Amino acid sequence: MKRTFFFLMAVWSFMLVGCTDESTSQSTIVNPSPKEQWSETMKGNGEVLGAYPDLYSNYWEYTYNVNENPDVALCIKGQFPYARYFSFSLYNDETGTAIGGIDDYDIVPDEGCDNPFVVTSTKKNTFTVYIVPATMDEAQIAKLPSKNICRIDKGVNRLAVCIRHYLGTDAEGESDEYGGVEMPAITGYDIHTLEEVKAPLRTASNINGFGGTFVPQKSDDYREVPFLLAPRGQYYPNNATNYLYGRTHLQTDSVLVFSFKPVTIPQRVEDYRNANARYWSICLGAASNTRSYYSLCDVNALSAPDKKSTFIVCQKQNPRLAEIEERVAEMNRAGALCNLFVWDKEKLDVDGNPIGDIIVIMYRNILPNEAWEYSISRMTPTNYADEEGEPLEKITDPEKQIAHIALGDYGPLGMKYSTKEFLEKDDIVE
Repeated sequence: MKRTFFFLMAVWSFMLVGCTDESTSQSTIVNPSPKEQWSETMKGNGEVLGAYPDLYSNYWEYTYNVNENPDVALCIKGQFPYARYFSFSLYNDETGTAIGGIDDYDIVPDEGCDNPFVVTSTKKNTFTVYIVPATMDEAQIAKLPSKNICRIDKGVNRLAVCIRHYLGTDAEGESDEYGGVEMPAITGYDIHTLEEVKAPLRTASNINGFGGTFVPQKSDDYREVPFLLAPRGQYYPNNATNYLYGRTHLQTDSVLVFSFKPVTIPQRVEDYRNANARYWSICLGAASNTRSYYSLCDVNALSAPDKKSTFIVCQKQNPRLAEIEERVAEMNRAGALCNLFVWDKEKLDVDGNPIGDIIVIMYRNILPNEAWEYSISRMTPTNYADEEGEPLEKITDPEKQIAHIALGDYGPLGMKYSTKEFLEKDDIVE
């Protein structure tokens, strides 16, 4: 009798387990892990990305075929990173055109959480963002349990979603590739029933496929180096950012000097929304390949609120480099705010070619406030990507197109000196 009882119990238990496994396998949707869903980190300082990326930024992309998944909305859930700036951007991956996105302080946090880009918070704060196709009914969108809705434009066949972090750290403030958090998880939802479905698999993206071409410019050899506002990028731009750019041919025996007042950066997240800008940096890149190689940003540059900072660029190959370094140190001991870049024209890029001595300087402002009198976002852009003609030949309104005229002390102007002049002149730095 006991044997029969135990045998029946064993059979019943086996049948129960079998039914449970079967129902679980039918109802459970398994997506790749978040790190597998997103690309590997596209590092701003990796010397691979084109279009002059910031060295203090990291990017990740998730690209999928919308036309093969027309009835799928994406749900992205994650933890707010520890970073100066964080955003989602949406692009038509066939053209590189920006079609939407959301910046950190506009993300509504999950219930019971804070947005740490709006209010100082030590909690583990999470968010949910939905990306919905153009075919999704507005009534269904209204049912989604989040106010963070990004819409895909009609006619987009392949979508690239890009995450950006600037100055990412861990919870203790130490530099961290992922901003101290896990990558957000992506799930799919049927746009008609709102039932969970498998998220589309990531496909190859064109995000690294648009490269710049080198076009010689006679203005490269002008002694004066004006700065102009860059037009909005055509390929995968960060629409929250504006850039001033200057370009020059730096000879081995010359020194480039430019001074201006950088925008003052807020010190509390509570001040982010109304700040004159969230972040600034100076990046030096090679005109030959549009990659960045040297940079300083607001936290590590010698600067002070409403005071001029000076940026000095010379070649590593300059035979009087040691004297230049000592001269900069001497000026700083006297109270100047001088920042020295030493450019190595013989440095090899990832293709094995020297980066050369034609340098592009980018002054980057994230979320510049157009209401501020000296905001670079108030300027008129000047096209530098057109092969026909040079940027300086396209200036029609200097008071809005040339930085030091439009912005006064807040706009940079570069001047090249011989090494001898730089070492001997007393009035190079104000």
